[in-house]
Amino acid sequence: MSDNQDKSKQKNESVPLLKLFQFATKLDLCLVIIAAITSCIAGAIQPVSILFFGNVLKNMGEAVAKHQNLMDKVLPIILLYVYMGTGVTIAAYISNCLWILTGENQTRRIRQLYVHSILRQDMTWFDKSEEGSLTTRLATDITIIQEGISEKFGMFLMCFAQFVGGCSVAFMKGWRLAIVMTAVTPAIAFTGGVMGILVTKYTVEAQNAYADAGSLSEQVFAGIRTVYAFSLQDRFSTRYDEKLDKAMKSGMKRGIILGVGLGIFMFTLFGMYGLSFWYGSGLVYKHKMDGSTVLVVFLAMMIGEFSLLQMPTNLAAVSSASAAAFKIFQTINRIPEIDSTSTLGEKPVAVLGDIQFTNVKFKYPTRPDTIILKNLNLRIKPGMTVAFVGPSGSGKSTSVSLLQRFYDPLSGTITLDGRSLKDLNVKWLREKIGVVSQEPVLFNTSIRQNLIMGSSKTNIDQNEITAACKKANCHSFIKQLPQGYDTLVGEHGGMLSGGQKQRIAIARAILKNPAILLLDEATSALDTQSERLVQKALDEASTNRTTIIIAHRLSTVRNANLIVVMENGDLIEQGTHNELLAKGGMYSQLVQKQQIDTVDKNIIVTEQDNETLLRQEAIEINRKSCIEMARASDHSTIANVLRKSGRVSVIDGFEAKKRREAIEKREAKKMKAPVLKVFMQMRPQWGWMALGCLGASIAGAVFPLYALFFSKVITLLNSNDDRYYGPFEGPNFYSFLFLVLGICALIGFTLQVVSFEVAGAKYTRVLRSQLFKSYMKQEIGFFDRDENNVGSLTAKLAIDAKCVNELVTKVCGDIMQIIVTSVIGLTIAFSYSWRLTLIILCMAPLIVGASGWNSKVQQDFENNTKNNGKETAEVANEAIKEIRTVAALNKQVYFEDKYYKATQDMHRLAKRRAYTSSVGFSLLQGTSMYTNAVGFYAGVRLMVENKVTLNEMVITMMSIMIMSDSIGRSSVFIATFVKAKVAAVSVFQALSRVPSIDPDMEGIEPSSEDIDGTVDFSGVSFRYPARPDVPIFNGEFNLKGKKGQTIALVGPSGCGKSTTIGMLQRWYDPLSGTVRLDNHNAKSFSIKNLRSHMALVGQEPVLFDLSIGDNIRFGLDDSKVATQAMVEEACKAANIHKFIVSLPDGYETRVGDKGSQLSGGQKQRMAIARALIRKPKVLLLDEATSALDSESEKLVQNALDKILEQGGRTTITIAHRLSTITNADLICVIKDGRVIEKGNHWDLLKLNGVYTSLVKQQSLTTT
Repeated sequence: MSDNQDKSKQKNESVPLLKLFQFATKLDLCLVIIAAITSCIAGAIQPVSILFFGNVLKNMGEAVAKHQNLMDKVLPIILLYVYMGTGVTIAAYISNCLWILTGENQTRRIRQLYVHSILRQDMTWFDKSEEGSLTTRLATDITIIQEGISEKFGMFLMCFAQFVGGCSVAFMKGWRLAIVMTAVTPAIAFTGGVMGILVTKYTVEAQNAYADAGSLSEQVFAGIRTVYAFSLQDRFSTRYDEKLDKAMKSGMKRGIILGVGLGIFMFTLFGMYGLSFWYGSGLVYKHKMDGSTVLVVFLAMMIGEFSLLQMPTNLAAVSSASAAAFKIFQTINRIPEIDSTSTLGEKPVAVLGDIQFTNVKFKYPTRPDTIILKNLNLRIKPGMTVAFVGPSGSGKSTSVSLLQRFYDPLSGTITLDGRSLKDLNVKWLREKIGVVSQEPVLFNTSIRQNLIMGSSKTNIDQNEITAACKKANCHSFIKQLPQGYDTLVGEHGGMLSGGQKQRIAIARAILKNPAILLLDEATSALDTQSERLVQKALDEASTNRTTIIIAHRLSTVRNANLIVVMENGDLIEQGTHNELLAKGGMYSQLVQKQQIDTVDKNIIVTEQDNETLLRQEAIEINRKSCIEMARASDHSTIANVLRKSGRVSVIDGFEAKKRREAIEKREAKKMKAPVLKVFMQMRPQWGWMALGCLGASIAGAVFPLYALFFSKVITLLNSNDDRYYGPFEGPNFYSFLFLVLGICALIGFTLQVVSFEVAGAKYTRVLRSQLFKSYMKQEIGFFDRDENNVGSLTAKLAIDAKCVNELVTKVCGDIMQIIVTSVIGLTIAFSYSWRLTLIILCMAPLIVGASGWNSKVQQDFENNTKNNGKETAEVANEAIKEIRTVAALNKQVYFEDKYYKATQDMHRLAKRRAYTSSVGFSLLQGTSMYTNAVGFYAGVRLMVENKVTLNEMVITMMSIMIMSDSIGRSSVFIATFVKAKVAAVSVFQALSRVPSIDPDMEGIEPSSEDIDGTVDFSGVSFRYPARPDVPIFNGEFNLKGKKGQTIALVGPSGCGKSTTIGMLQRWYDPLSGTVRLDNHNAKSFSIKNLRSHMALVGQEPVLFDLSIGDNIRFGLDDSKVATQAMVEEACKAANIHKFIVSLPDGYETRVGDKGSQLSGGQKQRMAIARALIRKPKVLLLDEATSALDSESEKLVQNALDKILEQGGRTTITIAHRLSTITNADLICVIKDGRVIEKGNHWDLLKLNGVYTSLVKQQSLTTT
């Protein structure tokens, strides 16, 4: 019952037809009415013209029989053809142009309203909505709406008018024959309907399988380092092939259904031709109809029925628009419960910053069964610095979200200066609050524009910006950048380090000059030096304002006026640092977990002051960051151009990407299309292709032969010959030949479509598989390049393979068909009347040109809007993805304006297309009538001069019109060929690329028992391939780790700690020097064997969307069998077994995309279990606990400590939290490309050097 209700609900989730136009202005509505009228006129003229076609033939027949003046009888009707051709051309131009214009105007308005509505919604709505679905609707659903309210709607009306006009003319002129033809229509409709249902079914199956394959490839590319670390390439290639096999089978079934269905459809169609002429000739013989009337009825019914067949496609577009509009319009019309655009609410003149939580209870709407805050009572006095600490999920960040009114409490009140937050204006409230979060959000524009976003003031001078940046300790490094404050920060601020982004975010908050400052994990992901600079900036920013800090690193909150300890939604402790330590409660325990032992009182620690750190950073930027920024020189140049044109705030960072893509596309177009390579690669499908070409040749021959037989029937029916024809004589014979043509069409179209579709499905499977495996062979440096990001590679697998497939399967068959049609058509035409052929051929360029022009304009528009659409989509995506930051900064209107300006180019292109593409469209509608006029006029002149007969004239005209129509279709394939060529070049470049580190290269393969785990880096120099001008190691990097040692690497971000792991794994090779494992050069091992002796646990554990058991089994090489006992043993060692067995599905529980169903600590312990089942001789731990809260860190650290106690393996660990490495056998401090200090914890403390300084900065000892 519920299923039926769901289906009923889905059916009802559509917008009524007229409501589709609810966002049209009065002018738009007037244009829609005019467009609708002209569409109906353009559609009705064609069936009406058939009446004149019949009159021409009738008058010509009578004139010939009675030896009358042909020209006098025919010329008036020929002129009517010209007039109607002109009329339909004008009507078609007006209708098409207006539909595009009104559709574009309405669509732009809908886009703007949709973005406006999204950005004003409350966080509850966002929590329930998927971020991807919102941007998908913006990109896809609104495009569907546009199709439904523009040309497709006009084409539907035109087809409807043709259908009504055709049937009306047919029934008016000869109802008997019309009824017979109508009787066959259900058979055609049934064939088309069944074919449509089955094709849709298998298309959806194939698309779902390809979507699964795409999802798998996306996971693989996103976690490529994990895939390589555990040598999972073959296993994922097998899984990918399984997905492709499903898609291939569905594609083949779709092709068979499509081919057989099309063949049956064509057979039925030609059968109807034969039946119509057989029955019509009988009516002529019985004097119930004359020959010309039979032709009029036949042609009028054909126009009507063909229009009926075209209507579902256009009607489907309108129906799809109604369905797509439902969610879009629902969002546009939704009024949020917490409306940031509302003008309601109080706006006090001054804010003290006195905050009171009274009996606050809260649950997230998406998790109604989980209480986040139970009964929070807390007073924060003006000017206080209050710190919230506690495990994840205790309600710390929730309290901050409630204060910003992202949500409202279920019960209780939150007041600011004695006023309930609900009584305050939302926008005003957020203007008084500054926020700095763990992941600082910078937008893809200049540093200056990012800073200005912090203020609500319209005019901010440079002095204010500079002052804020000096307070935030970021002015000095900004000055060192190539473009200073005008430097583009890149997507997600990618051109800057974490510490630099964080300090700019702080400067933005200072520029806002808020009464309340919220710091949510503002330093947790930073290295010690970056944290030091950021902490200094935070301390400065907190002065003279109420400040709330959320932190896991307790060293950052020890000086707070009040520390609030929370657990499971309850406030369990509060007081100062010393007061809470004295209590010996939870806070004291958390401090102990993070405490670094510095018992030796003889050690005197000297700290570097803030100015020294800033000077060091400035020197480093001069050496390194400027070179990095040089990579963005194109960005900077574009920024300068945009500033001069006043467009600096529109698209900024997206322009550089657009320029690079355009250059790549131009370069690809210059290269020759690798057609021969494609054909050679398709060798296994040659048999299918040969059958397809044979079928295409037969199908191509059918149409000119149809023109010949049809012309013969026309002549016979207009011959005024009353004699009786036998079963295989006269019209009856040609009726039989139409049946034969139907059989040929059945064979030809079935062979062509089935063969090429099957060949295409098989080839796509092979090509995608080869391309995926080729990517799986590339070195990590390949994936580091901007152009080889996850989205780009996933899109290339999906789109490029499809385009290359179309180069052969679609284009090849249709071109073969066109060639055969043209050759036979021209042969027939020239053999009957070469003079008339040459005259009518003068019209062919007009037909071909109009069709080509239409296709070219459409293709150019699609390409341009596709590029512009990417830019506008990225603007919207950025705002939607970072909606909390946008809302906190009150910058909804800014992004709405930015989006509107970003759509200007697309809007301008659409308006241009309205005027230009309508030329080709309208000429195509009128050309057939102009061609008939020219053909009849020339034919009559030649008949008068006895140079051609009526029969020859009709055959020649029909043959050329059929041929011209076929050639006109070829322009579509030119655009397809260009697109396929670019894709083919890209595909074969990828397939032929030789990786610099070949995973298939042979080498030594010692067994695990023969490996001790000694590692040695000697004289190593290294630069990342993606950043060749930025040195990491300069030939002075030396490090040796003995068997069974635990080696800890510490140092600032970018010093090369993680690079050592990359070189040991052979993700990269050193430029000089050697990396050894057991005194063997790492290059001498086979890649798979080298990595089999190691296991990696990274900062962000990568789990794949499979079961827990499958993810852990990935740790073992595919040559070994991982038993359930082995899996459980590894999980017990990683402290995760009890949690797993407590789940309903245990080890069969799916972890979700990127492990989304698990917490950070759970994912990390599973990653440890995956590493342990490998039983590695070298364990690599890269920031394995830095992103976890204290409770999760404790569980993970306990698991790691337990592993380290077992001994027997060498461990290399990288950490920012020094409390996790105090027991390491060897601690190496890396700076300036070399190891500057090494020893154990106590040895390094005695040195009183860099390590000692880092320890002091993280110390929690009472002062």
